[in-house]
Amino acid sequence: MNAKPRSITVDAATADLLEARAAARNMTVAEFLADLAANEASLPAELSSKREGGEGPWSPAALDADAKRLESFKEERSGVDWDEARGWLETWGTPDETTGPGSRKL
Repeated sequence: MNAKPRSITVDAATADLLEARAAARNMTVAEFLADLAANEASLPAELSSKREGGEGPWSPAALDADAKRLESFKEERSGVDWDEARGWLETWGTPDETTGPGSRKL
């Protein structure tokens, strides 16, 4: 197989976790990620059937909407800081639940 190498940026903690899990399976990180991504058994049956049928998040309309959102992000570079999003998520289901943070240029 003549795979063209590409770089994907992850934080140090994620890199450490991926490297440890790959090593535990005697695989490279690339092999581990490819195996993980191709593992149909990791999807619940309901989602697997939707994927196969091009429904739900795999429908042409959903994939088109995702592509448009990605292009918009690439152009505008606006979003929500993770620490703000996490703080908001931690309030879910509590008496102090807040509204979500607004997006801004990142």
